[in-house]
Order: sequence, then structure tokens, then C-alpha cells
Amino acid sequence: MNSSIPLKEEAKLPVLPLTVVVIGAFMSFLDSSIVNVALPHMMSVFGVSSSDMQWVLTAYMLTSGIVIPTSAFLCERFGHRRVYIVSLIIFTIGSALCGISWSLNMIIASRIIQAIGGGLIIPVSMAIVYNLAPREKMGTAMGIWGLAAILGPSVGPTLGGYLLDTLSWEWIFFVNLPIGLITILLCPFYLKETTINKKINFDMLGTLFIAVSCFSLLLALSKGTEWGWKSQSIISLLLVCLFTLAAFIVWEGSIANPLIDIRVFKNKVVVSSMISMSLITIGMMGVIFIIPIYAENLLGYSPLKTGIIMMPMALVSAFLMPVSGKIYDKYGAFYVGIIGVLIAIITTYNLKALSLDTSYSNLQIMLAVRSIGFGLALMPISNAAMGAVPEALAPTASAVVNTVRQVASSLGIAIMNYVLVVKQAYHQDVLHDLINYGSFTACQAINRLQALLMSMGTDSPSANIQALGIIKGLIVRQGAMDSIIDSIMTLVFMLLITVPFIFFLTPKKVEGARLRQQKQLEEDI
Repeated sequence: MNSSIPLKEEAKLPVLPLTVVVIGAFMSFLDSSIVNVALPHMMSVFGVSSSDMQWVLTAYMLTSGIVIPTSAFLCERFGHRRVYIVSLIIFTIGSALCGISWSLNMIIASRIIQAIGGGLIIPVSMAIVYNLAPREKMGTAMGIWGLAAILGPSVGPTLGGYLLDTLSWEWIFFVNLPIGLITILLCPFYLKETTINKKINFDMLGTLFIAVSCFSLLLALSKGTEWGWKSQSIISLLLVCLFTLAAFIVWEGSIANPLIDIRVFKNKVVVSSMISMSLITIGMMGVIFIIPIYAENLLGYSPLKTGIIMMPMALVSAFLMPVSGKIYDKYGAFYVGIIGVLIAIITTYNLKALSLDTSYSNLQIMLAVRSIGFGLALMPISNAAMGAVPEALAPTASAVVNTVRQVASSLGIAIMNYVLVVKQAYHQDVLHDLINYGSFTACQAINRLQALLMSMGTDSPSANIQALGIIKGLIVRQGAMDSIIDSIMTLVFMLLITVPFIFFLTPKKVEGARLRQQKQLEEDI
């Protein structure tokens, strides 16, 4: 008599629903960087200054930072699919309005509309992925979602430069229209609606507190260098941020249906994951911010060529996202996270070898190798936060993780900007002190330059002035180069801080945290 034991069917990923979600997330992430390369051109189109044009970026960042914390409530009250579709519609309409804008005020207003949709798309899409994927395939699913998180910001400058060179600045926004419309049409067919809770009330006061807190912090981070970090405006913004954040925490702990369930912060794994993810995001975004400055201002490359330099970096990370997800499913976040962070630390440290003579191909290779670490580490560490909470807290965890990601991205850029400005002034002062008429080498260089210019037909006084101008330009250039190396070493330090927190992300601790919080939720009911 033959007997057979039925094999347990392996859980499969819902490929088409995941694709619909990833496309929307990619579109939102893409828009966070695609606009940057067009700003100088748009300044001349609208006839405004660079500080005025920066509000096109700042308005988007501030608005998305405000709406992200509301995503958990909206998903529970109206359902994930409905909120996702509405977010896509708002984002697509905002993109169309941006493309037809005729003034700076019009495009800023359109960017705010666009950011309402774009800010919600990211946390809502992450929460949908969490609901779609079987728990044993969660890492792979989130790795696929992570393709959008990596490719979007990295591809943005290249695509933006191409559209600007071949078409016009309007197409940087119009490119979203076909993608948005197709995704909106596919959603009803491939996404199922989640359970809707019509009994919960909107936490107006909590929303006000967290909106003011996020707005104040993000505005301070984006304008700190321009206004001065010790200025009354920045200090006031930071104080408002701290006060409203404290008020938000107190208020959320005292009501029955909070906007964000602060019990998620009692989970040590979630907190460790968020800290690690923040530091890794700073490390990643810091280089994405530095390299265009280095490549365009110091090496003289065009925006499109700079984007192509960064393309292999994006592709390597994108390839490794699903791979790291599969490793997470099998071994958890700790091993792949610690290996990825160590690779990121070593390869970031190696960037100190950059110079004014670094070749195009060497820069590409160094960035591509460095991206291996981030491709391995980022999503498993983020997944640990989602895996450490019960299903009931998944929307809250998604909102918190993405709010932290937004703040970390802004913080990384603010830190890099501050280091570049301060250190460039410092290095230029040092070089000015070293290169003077008391220096034999400096005098010899000036005399040789002057002689060369005179041999080309320049009179002696003009040759002397031009030689001094060339030396001054070299000092400015070298000071900028030295400040970039200092900013890179700052990123190395930030990544080193990450290491201790990853030890809280072992599979045993992640599962234990989830079970403890599940038990706590059951006891609170």
C-alpha cells in the first residue's frame, strides 16, 4: 500500500498586484530628484533667483512630510486601494498642472498638489505590499518595492537631463501622466480593497501637532545653511518642532483612536531599525547630493553626463534589492544588514581617494561598488521594522518608517550642505595662508604663469593680474575638493554609528518583538 504525504505548497508572490504598486511608488520616488537638474533652466524661464526657485523643491518636500503621517488613518478609514487610487489621481493632476505652469507661484502651488498625492503613495504602497505578500515572502516583496526606492532618486537626474536636452522642462512633469493613468486604470483589476473601519474618528489635533512639527523640522533642515544655523528663524523652527512633537506624543497617548499608534515606539526592534535606516539613508543620500556638485562644478561634466555616471550605481542597488529580500526571507535582517553596512563603510571611506584628476570610469566604478553595500542593507533593515509589528500596526509602522526616511533624506542633505560650506571656507583660508609671496613655490608658480601669458602676447601688468586670478581659482577649486573629502568622511562616521543597532535585528529578536506586541494588543482590547 502506497502512502504519500502531501507537500506544503510554496507561497507565491502576487506578481501583477506588486507590479502595479511598485510602478506608483517608482513614480513618486522619481519625482523627488528628476526636477533638480531643470532648476537652473526654469530660473531663466520664470526670471527668478535660485533661492526663489528652490521653493519648487522645498514645497514638495514639506507637503509630503506633512501628509505621510496621516496615511495610517486614511488606510484604515477608507481602505488601502481607495487611498492609493486617490493618491495617484492627485499626483497625476498635480504633474499636469506643473507642466502647464506659467509662473513661479503657479508651479509651487502645483507642486504642493503633486506632493499630497506623492507623499501618500509611498507609505500606502508599502502597506499594500505588506498585506499582499505572504509573511515568508515578505523580504522578497519588500525588496521588489525597494527597486522603486533606489531607482527613482538615482534615475531621476539622468532622465531629467535627457528630457531637458531633447524636449523641454515641461516633460519632466508630463512624463508622469501616462504612467499615472495606466496605474490608475490597473488598480481596480489587480488590487483588492482592505477592511474599512468607519467608526474611527479623524484625530484633528494630533494631525495639527505632527504637521507643524514635521513642517518646522523639514523647513529648518532645508534652509539652515541659507538662513544660518544659529539664526533666530532656524532656532525658532527647531523649538516649535520639539514643542509640537512633545505635545503630539502626550496627546496620542491619551486618546482611543490616535493618528499614529505610539505603541510602535515601545518596540525596540522598530526603533533600532528606524535609527539604522536613518543613518544608512543619510549615507546614501549624502553621496547622491555630493557627486553632482563634484562632477559638474569641479570636473566640468554636464548634468546628463553626471546622471550617466550615477546610473551603474542605481542599477547595482536595484539588482541587489530582490536578492537581499530573498536573503532576508531565509536568514533575517542581521547578517545581510551587517555585511551590507560594512561594505558601505569601507567603500565610502575609499571615496576619500577622489581628486580633481579622477577619471570618469574610475568614478563610475567606485560608486557602483559602493552601492553593493546599500543594495544589501537598506531594505532588510527596513523590513525588520515591518516584520517586528503585528498586522494591525503595519499601516502605522509604514507611516512612521517613511516619515523617518523623509526626515533622514533631508537631514543627510542638510548635513552635507553644512559641511561643504563650512569646510570649503576653512580650506580656502588655510590655502590662502600657505600660498603667498613669502612662499618660494607660490612665487615660482606665479612667475611661470606670468611668463607664459606674456609669451602669448599679454602685457606684464595684465599677465600678473591674470596669473594671480588663476592661482586664486585653483585655491577655490582645491578648497572645494577638500571639503568634499571632509563630507565623505562625515558619512563614514554616520555609517559606523549604524553597526551597534543592527545587532538588535536578529531573526529571534524580530519575531520575539512581534509576538510580544501582538500579545500586548490582545491584552489592551
